[in-house]
Amino acid sequence: MKKLVAASLIGALVLSLAACSNAAPETEASEIASQVASEAVSEAVSEVASEAEEVIDKPDFTGTYTEPVAGRCTIEIEHVDGDNYKVIVRWASSAFESSNWEMDATYYISTGLLEYTNAKFYVRTYTDEENFTDDVKYTDGAGEFWFEEDGSLGWRSANSDVDGIDGETFFERAEIVE
Repeated sequence: MKKLVAASLIGALVLSLAACSNAAPETEASEIASQVASEAVSEAVSEVASEAEEVIDKPDFTGTYTEPVAGRCTIEIEHVDGDNYKVIVRWASSAFESSNWEMDATYYISTGLLEYTNAKFYVRTYTDEENFTDDVKYTDGAGEFWFEEDGSLGWRSANSDVDGIDGETFFERAEIVE
């Protein structure tokens, strides 16, 4: 900020010298002052932009999350690009059936939420180890994910009347074993 003020003062000085002089404004002194002012403004703008990037520290949603109470649900979040993510949720109802959600989500810095509006929800039923059928319940689901202060991932579905995700559900980031 100090550099921006200094650059503004130098620019004002250059203009006032040029106005008071009968000589052409493109003298060597005014060129040097103009160059110094330009460099100071450029450096100040770069510094402000860098500070703004540090302030806007968006959370890293990428990873695997598990539901800690029953332990039957996992969420896989993959970063696609920019603020866009691919989310897959699998909730095991039994050894032969699971509820599944697939969605594209976008992070909005203004709300701090990872929001989706195009979720596909289906129930997969296994007939044996290799064969299954999918019963699609909806393809236009909506909802959101967010982080709590303790680091847990929250999930709220706008389609709870169909998918049974009533209220808020919380997940813990899974430990990665290498």
